[in-house]
Amino acid sequence: MRSMGRRLGISLFVSLLLAGGLIIQGTLWWLERDQRQTLSLQLRDDAAGVLAALVAGPQGHLSLDTTRLHPAYRRPLSGRYFVVLLGEQRWRSRSLWDQQLAAPSQVGVHPDLQPGPADQQLLRFRGEYQKEGQAVTVVVAQDYTPVLKTYNQTRTVVLVAWVVVLLLLAGIQQWLLRRGLAPLRRARDEIEQLRGGERHELNEQVALELHPLVVEINRLQRHTEQQLQRSRHALGDLGHALKTPLAILKNRCTQELAASDPALYAMLTEQLGQMEANIRRALGRARVAAGVTTRNRFCPAEDIPLLLGTLEQAHQRDLDIHLDMAPLPAQPFDRDDMLEVLGNLLDNAFKWANQRVKVIAKSDMGDDGHRQLILCVEDDGPGIQAERQNQVLQRGLRLDEHAAGHGLGLSIVSDTVAAYGGSLVLDDSSLGGLRVCLRLPASHSESTGFQRERKA
Repeated sequence: MRSMGRRLGISLFVSLLLAGGLIIQGTLWWLERDQRQTLSLQLRDDAAGVLAALVAGPQGHLSLDTTRLHPAYRRPLSGRYFVVLLGEQRWRSRSLWDQQLAAPSQVGVHPDLQPGPADQQLLRFRGEYQKEGQAVTVVVAQDYTPVLKTYNQTRTVVLVAWVVVLLLLAGIQQWLLRRGLAPLRRARDEIEQLRGGERHELNEQVALELHPLVVEINRLQRHTEQQLQRSRHALGDLGHALKTPLAILKNRCTQELAASDPALYAMLTEQLGQMEANIRRALGRARVAAGVTTRNRFCPAEDIPLLLGTLEQAHQRDLDIHLDMAPLPAQPFDRDDMLEVLGNLLDNAFKWANQRVKVIAKSDMGDDGHRQLILCVEDDGPGIQAERQNQVLQRGLRLDEHAAGHGLGLSIVSDTVAAYGGSLVLDDSSLGGLRVCLRLPASHSESTGFQRERKA
């Protein structure tokens, strides 16, 4: 929105600048044209004045009486000049000094300016008269340079003033745009909060123009939450419906085969276990796809201590538990997903730790510049050999059946972390055991992660 306001401001500034420039130029052209017409009338009067200075002598010959001329014609380079042509005779004003004044080819005011003395630009007029029966040509000229300078200066001053006014108007317009677009920016922020699960609906106390849009978005949000709630209930019912027959098969049918057909019993037990794990994994992915709302956001400050207390009561072990947690607000991750992830990691840590368990929860900036949630669980147990650490994340592979045993549940953790677009790293802990560290991008948790997983 800020860039849109900036583009609107720039386009308005440029359009007004061009329009103002054209109007100013047209106005000055019109005034200059009017001024030239006024000077043309003055030149006609000057030509009549010069003609009146021609007086007849005793024999009828015409001569120029300089006392009847305007004083400007006697002052050198005054800007007012004349030339009188009478047969072979030629008189010119003293103001021309030693310069020449070319006569226009046509009678009247010549449209073009003629270079004159001292770099002056002359507006010329040619008149053809009859006096005492003799043909007389009078050419008068006036310096037009002051008029040109005045209009050029006026054009510059007006354009500068217009630019200053436009800058002031642009500032006011930007302020008005920001004020006018403020409801849209607030609505955008609220939509981001809605997407991140920080609120469950938009504030409907908005401008009249935005109110129908906000109301429709809230209706869509309520409808979506209802659909998600029904989907969650349906997934839960499906999970229970599938787990019950599997449990019956696992507990009854396979036990009957244990003595009669051990090979078939082992195969069915393995296949039923994989089916159960796949069901849990698929339900977990579907829950991630359902999104995060204000009612199921993960709050580390409340949920992690509660989970630790539950596991302490469940394992009944005298362990030294160290919780290193920065002040974290509610995170845009599903609470059930995070409790399942941490529950699996902490359950393994409680099971295999000798004396110490360490939990780290903090927020940091990732390499892409976005904020991410970091959760680490460490213990001082036997750990996992480096060459086998990646194997525990493979589906259906359980190292606890062979050696160290940290593999139980880690494949589910890996799938959930991948669904959120995060990463899971296993390495050796400084306590001596295993260190499991996961990073979850808070800015993209609602969309990109599961979309990549679902496409895969």
